Amino acid sequence: MSDERRLREIRDVARLLHLDDEVSQDLSDVRVACPLHEDCIASGDNNLQLDLQAARFRCALDGEAGSFGELIRRIEAGRSLVAVRLPDEDETPPPAPIDASYTVAVRATNPVLKTEPQVALLTDKLPSPEEIKAAREIRLAEIRAARAERRRGAGEKLIVIVLALVFLIAGLMAAGLSGFANYNAFASTVADPAQGRIWGAAGIIAAIVSFGGFTFVYWHAANRRRWESLRSLIFALIGAGASILGTEIYIHSNNLSAAAEVSSAATNREVLEAQVADWRRQLEGIPPETRSAEGLEAYIAEVERVGRTEQKPYRDAQNELGLAKRRDELNAKIEAANAELLGQGSGNILLQAEQRASLPSWLFAVLLELFSSQATSIGLVALLILTRRRPDQSANG
Repeated sequence: MSDERRLREIRDVARLLHLDDEVSQDLSDVRVACPLHEDCIASGDNNLQLDLQAARFRCALDGEAGSFGELIRRIEAGRSLVAVRLPDEDETPPPAPIDASYTVAVRATNPVLKTEPQVALLTDKLPSPEEIKAAREIRLAEIRAARAERRRGAGEKLIVIVLALVFLIAGLMAAGLSGFANYNAFASTVADPAQGRIWGAAGIIAAIVSFGGFTFVYWHAANRRRWESLRSLIFALIGAGASILGTEIYIHSNNLSAAAEVSSAATNREVLEAQVADWRRQLEGIPPETRSAEGLEAYIAEVERVGRTEQKPYRDAQNELGLAKRRDELNAKIEAANAELLGQGSGNILLQAEQRASLPSWLFAVLLELFSSQATSIGLVALLILTRRRPDQSANG
């Protein structure tokens, strides 16, 4: 900043704030009543610190600082109230200004003249109490309106945050499903396990690029970077296409495996029914008077304990024990086979195939990808908008 411009700003600030000869000898640090905030005006304290050498101001109440040019614009635009000390009736008016070369503004920019006696500045007409009161009421009305607007916006912001989090979580869950499908689909395209893991990781990256790319599309477009937004859109579409392809391959492979299982189950059902019939015929060949295996084992153990194993009943009991065990084995096989035929075991694949939805694999892949990419990007974009600092906030900060 040139010395001429700084001198002009110091003079304007001195004129607007009605500085007089009561300032201290150290003209680089002058304190006056702050006209920038309602709290400062109400307190009446000298909260505004003026650094005449650096041509900057600072409010001691809230720490706001800036240049003299900004202070002049805010006062002249009527955005603040100028709280000044009104002279008493019996107070003598300040002396008339002398040569401008010895004014406060000039001495503040000239170190040689700092020790010179202070002289008065140009005096202007002070605002009347009615004007100050009217300006204060206008300022208070603006503050109340701003607070009411912030309260109304708080509820809206809360609702948007909740919905954005719901969209983000749901989209990330869908992205996880898409990444899982892509990993298995791309990993199955190669036979080598190491290369399969690499291709599977590429499928997960495609799912991330999908929703991340659409988020960058908005971000670049909001900041008016058209070509970067277009390039992000191309990458997002490529990632979405790869995700759709991987999900479709995974679902199609599962459908083929399920169809093969259904065909195998239908063939096995006929074989199982024939085996059950054969087991029943074998079971009919066992005499019905055959005792239980548990009873025969207990009888044989007792005979062996008393040492009568050479007798015929002992040998007949051993033969009968073999038939009893065979009968129990056949009964167990028949019960297991009946459970499979009735759909109570692992053979219920036929029932599951009938209940499976007939949604096309490509349609499901497209829906999953749209839900993954768009829901996640919508949630992220909403959070970006909500967390973005407003221009007036960044300027004041």
